[in-house]
Amino acid sequence: MKDYAAINAHHIGNMHIQKNLPCEDFSMSYEDDNMAIAVISDGHGDRNCFRSGKGAEIACNTSVELCKKFYETCESMVSEYGKDALENVLKGLEAEIVKNWKQNVLKDAEENPFTDEEIETTSEKMQEIYRTGKKIEKAYGCTLILAFMTEKYWYGLQIGDGKCVSAYDDGVFVEPIPKDENCVANYSTSLCGENAELNFMHYYSDIVPKGVFVFSDGVEESFDRSGLYNCLYSIDVWLEKGRDTALESINDLLPKISEGGSGDDVSIAAVLATEKALMPPKKTPEQVEDLVNAYAAKLEQCDEDLENIYHELDELNAELKTAKEKLSEIEEKIALKQADVEEYEDAQSKAYENMEKAKKYRISAEKFWQKKFEQLGIVKEE
Repeated sequence: MKDYAAINAHHIGNMHIQKNLPCEDFSMSYEDDNMAIAVISDGHGDRNCFRSGKGAEIACNTSVELCKKFYETCESMVSEYGKDALENVLKGLEAEIVKNWKQNVLKDAEENPFTDEEIETTSEKMQEIYRTGKKIEKAYGCTLILAFMTEKYWYGLQIGDGKCVSAYDDGVFVEPIPKDENCVANYSTSLCGENAELNFMHYYSDIVPKGVFVFSDGVEESFDRSGLYNCLYSIDVWLEKGRDTALESINDLLPKISEGGSGDDVSIAAVLATEKALMPPKKTPEQVEDLVNAYAAKLEQCDEDLENIYHELDELNAELKTAKEKLSEIEEKIALKQADVEEYEDAQSKAYENMEKAKKYRISAEKFWQKKFEQLGIVKEE
């Protein structure tokens, strides 16, 4: 496809390395003069899906080949009926992907039969089922996200978790494929599920973006939305310096994303315009809403904290009032005691004065009687 390049990479997750598990993510990209394709698949981290990594690889190969075959059908339908004709075409494509994927995984199982060692890692229930040759595709369970682009239109397909993001030259980044509400916590819809074609979500448009990214939940869960969009924008910046530089940078980044984020396997694929670089991501209405909600939550928390402070202040004021009342009582007691002390000091002072007077009177009396004794000739015995 003229002026567009497709690029992809996947890497084992940090937790898988620590647990000595294989990488269960896979990615692919394809481009020619008419189209560009980016696709990733994430194998289930479930002991019953012991060949999910192989299932992911088969999913990517199968879907790319089918998209190439469906190209002529899509072109003729869009030319004759417009882009809305893609709705039925995409449903047919999704059904074919599921059908061919199951055929291919069954073929792989036939050529490489399950070993006892593989089966024994599964639950007792699944061991019984696998040994009877049933639900073989369960062992290969995986998700799939694909973006297909031409000069006239583009579409995205998804089953399971992970994310597709389209980017436009005005800096707007969009998540166009509706979220699958069935993907909750550790549960994800899958190519191995019954009637899997009914669980696909898709999007199509004749407004062709400047870039489309598809990536596994290992990447998605390692960022907030703003950080995620800036990470995707970085890939476009690297691509300006050449495909080899971009691939080297992505392969260097992915293990860091896993180690510092989800710890899961990580995969990403993209179709990007080579002629005009993306603008740095603007905040979408959803992001602005997220910020407003975040600030509102902080404000609500501040109000709650302030109310708690006022409540604590009321309690402290009540304690202070009680303390003041007690202090007033103590001061009154001190004042009474002080009055007693002053009265005692006055009495003590008067007692000292009287003692001095008594002392003087005694001396005077002694002198008086001594003189009288001398006049009478009486000698006082010592």
